[in-house]
Amino acid sequence: MLNPLWLRTFVTLVDTGHFTQTANKLFMTQPGVSQHLNKLEQACGHQLLLRSRSGIELTEAGSRLYQYALSQARAEAALLGSLDEDNPYNGICRLACSGALAQLLYPRLLALQAKHPGLKVHMEAAPNARIINEVQQGDKDLGIITAPPPRGLFNEEEIGTQALCLVLPASAGTKASADTSTDETALPSIDELKALGLISHPDAAHYLSLFFAHSKHEGYQDAFAEDFPVSSYINQLGQILLPVSLGLGFTVLPLSVAEQFSDRAKLRVCVGNERVFEPLYLIHKRQRQLPARFDTIRALIGSVLTGSADHSVPQQHTDSHS
Repeated sequence: MLNPLWLRTFVTLVDTGHFTQTANKLFMTQPGVSQHLNKLEQACGHQLLLRSRSGIELTEAGSRLYQYALSQARAEAALLGSLDEDNPYNGICRLACSGALAQLLYPRLLALQAKHPGLKVHMEAAPNARIINEVQQGDKDLGIITAPPPRGLFNEEEIGTQALCLVLPASAGTKASADTSTDETALPSIDELKALGLISHPDAAHYLSLFFAHSKHEGYQDAFAEDFPVSSYINQLGQILLPVSLGLGFTVLPLSVAEQFSDRAKLRVCVGNERVFEPLYLIHKRQRQLPARFDTIRALIGSVLTGSADHSVPQQHTDSHS
């Protein structure tokens, strides 16, 4: 790499045409200017200037180097100018969250990107532990997790909640409960659920434990995920409700997932008399100053999560242990 100080001296010398004027302009001695030129010629392996009584003339190599130095100066000026810009609709935002949240947020984020093509959204669905690790390592800019992060490592804020629901086949239920299959407040008994079997998935035990512990339904507080026989297992969010719709079992998921299922009529979605809400925390690496585009992303996420919450019933905040 050519020494930028030598290049600066060389450009000034070409512009002024005189060693003395160059020395005065750069607050150097004339021998210092000559030394910079000699070192630059040695580094390039070519003579750059021809001296004459009328002044100096560039050689072919000198002319090319002069144009190169000017282009470098322009590039540096453009870079320094861009550092002062903080466009709220330009740049990359790397976000990690659960699959359920990705399903809810990604279409809205894509709509924002379509409106502002300079804003590039990179989203990844991941479990809490991986999200925390990737934000800490700098692989992701923002993360949304369902439990407070380790103290001292992140800036965090509770940005919203997601409601959980119990999902059964539409045909599930006794004669007594069949008439209430469309009533979201009606919950099945533990025996009914055991008879159906659990459609398990990576977050099933966490969601089930959370829902049962805080639903205030008779018998639920004493039940655990291990109590239910597993009817099927799938790790693809978009497929979890397929076996439920076919009558093969029940599961627990965020309400937004059930609401977006294509065969919603084949499901019986139960939220109970008092809905269970899981808190959501937006995190980024501590002491990192985020550009303005992340305020844009954060505002959109907050509006989606607030808009998806049902405020007609009190929100019951719970502790998550995923």
